[in-house]
Amino acid sequence: MLIRHTMSLALLNTAERSLVQLLQHITNNYFTMGRSVLITYPDKCLHYATRSVKTLLPKSQQICHIDVAGETLRILNENLKWATQTIGTNIETLSLGEDFQTDDIHYNYIVFLPALEHEYIDQTVDAVSSIVDNTALTTTNNPRGRWVILISDQHFQSYSKLAMGILTEIYENYYIYDVIIIMPNIKSGIIQKGNYFEYENVKNSIKDRYLLYSWLPFHVDGKQPILLDEWMIDTQNSSQSLGRNLFPPKLPPKGITINVTVSALENKLILVGKGNFTDDEGMIGYKYEGPEVNAMAMVAEHLNFSFRFGPTPSPDKKHVERILEAVRPVALGEVDMAIGALPLHPQLLPFLDFTHPYYLSGTNWFVPCPKPYPRLKRISETFPVSVWCLFALVIILTAIVTLFQSKFNKISEIGTYQSGVMCFYCMWAVILGVSVPNIPRTFSVRCLFLLFVWYAFVMNMLFQTFFTSYLVDPGIIDQVHTLEELIESDITMGYPKMGDMYFFQDKSDPILIKMHNRSEDIPYDTLETIVRKIIIDKNYAALLEEIYPEHLAKTMMPSKPLCYLDDRFSTFYLGAFLKKHIPISGIFKACLNRLIAGGLVAKEVNDMKETWNFRISPNANAYDDGDDEYFVFSVHHLMIGFYALAAGITLSSVLLIMEHFHFWLFTKLKK
Repeated sequence: MLIRHTMSLALLNTAERSLVQLLQHITNNYFTMGRSVLITYPDKCLHYATRSVKTLLPKSQQICHIDVAGETLRILNENLKWATQTIGTNIETLSLGEDFQTDDIHYNYIVFLPALEHEYIDQTVDAVSSIVDNTALTTTNNPRGRWVILISDQHFQSYSKLAMGILTEIYENYYIYDVIIIMPNIKSGIIQKGNYFEYENVKNSIKDRYLLYSWLPFHVDGKQPILLDEWMIDTQNSSQSLGRNLFPPKLPPKGITINVTVSALENKLILVGKGNFTDDEGMIGYKYEGPEVNAMAMVAEHLNFSFRFGPTPSPDKKHVERILEAVRPVALGEVDMAIGALPLHPQLLPFLDFTHPYYLSGTNWFVPCPKPYPRLKRISETFPVSVWCLFALVIILTAIVTLFQSKFNKISEIGTYQSGVMCFYCMWAVILGVSVPNIPRTFSVRCLFLLFVWYAFVMNMLFQTFFTSYLVDPGIIDQVHTLEELIESDITMGYPKMGDMYFFQDKSDPILIKMHNRSEDIPYDTLETIVRKIIIDKNYAALLEEIYPEHLAKTMMPSKPLCYLDDRFSTFYLGAFLKKHIPISGIFKACLNRLIAGGLVAKEVNDMKETWNFRISPNANAYDDGDDEYFVFSVHHLMIGFYALAAGITLSSVLLIMEHFHFWLFTKLKK
């Protein structure tokens, strides 16, 4: 909401003018340019009729928050051309306007605390918490933004205690830590000790400065308020400060360790438990191994984090219940993050923060592998019947055309090509790749002969290429590629129907309806038996998570291939869950993204799968029938060629004998 306030800076009193100048200094130097500013302020000016603080301050130093907020809005909107949004805060109920919604996430906040009837620290902390709580309900809330909280003209015995109460409250409940708290100093003096300040507990009727408190919650000094700066109130000169950075980096450098608590979901493959230990402080920690733990170790080394892993949910519970039990402490803010091959789900976005997915998995239908194609049948199907018929027709037509060109050409052709039988023999010799008795003499016959040689060379190359490849690997038959083909086949199907909420979401899809009706229910504890039925018995198909059948196949049946449909049934994006708005989220995800982009996380996963090759079950030999998918090309694969050669030799020998017999018979008859 854009507001034009009519009051000018000159009409404000000294304290109000100084406060406006302080806010202008903060917005100009520390707020994010180009981002809107959210300002909350009371619906009416503060009156001091029933306040004891009225006896301490003259009218020239009393604050009317709506005047200060209005002048701040005017400066932001008119002078800086800065978009602002305002929320009027009712003093009695401390609630924000329910109609405030926008798509622009705020990066800058200014909160005017409404005047309270009593000057109690707890009541003031609760008032700030109530305002922040109502702001947090909007879609524009951004705990990572910069917050400025202004306390009204109230007198407190300990301003540092009040600042600490506010800072702790909004951090623990809303994870807001980049905060400046502005409070008027209604005391007489200030004593500086090093980088910190102490104040005399003496009341005075002069408000001489504004105190700017913040903290460094992750530094080694611990959570304690720090007086970063003070803004002096001067009736003659412009307001002055010590010129310190009001928003110093809150996250510590790498030299300071940040402890991160982790909820772990143990499983047999990706995250394996390795017992527990007791540290020097007497706290019990847990050890885990796996690619996720190795990735966390690389992040910890780079950012100087210290990860403390908690216990895993009971393995006796269902898988979905174990996931919820591991994630629930993160959503409740009890731990900082959770790992353990956790699938990222959009319905958890309002409660959790996600890292970029570092592993892609899913579910698929695992089906029996197809049988090898018979080599003789495969070779006989190298060319279809139509190609063979066309090939034979080309040979016959070429022989006939050659014969006619030789007999009816003006130039006499060699006698070899003037016989129909010899023309056919010559064409056949070209096909077989052997030499012909004579080269044609005439130009037309030579051209036809050359074209036929090229044609025969191409056909020979094609046939020999397919022939050799089929001798080595004739291929497979009866391969199931799609879910539709699987449903129409006679293979028994099954999947864990306790997961219907994931597998059978669209109950209007006819394919899924057929799949659901045709499949039987299989429990998770029979996974080994199911995989054996798929690979060995070749009479079952199951919808399973990809990684577990792959592990069983490599460790129990390493010589057997594992087959599945071409397309995944569903895809899982696995990553880590983070506590919502946790301060370390930005640097943690940035470091993890570098590891993912560099391929280090994928390497850890591949190394994990590589170790499966060294964990072969002692019973693996029972499934090895010698039918290895890898082989060495040997004479055995050329047996078909030798059979054809033997048949050719036999046929040619018979023809030779018949020719000799024919010659002998006719010679005898002539005599």
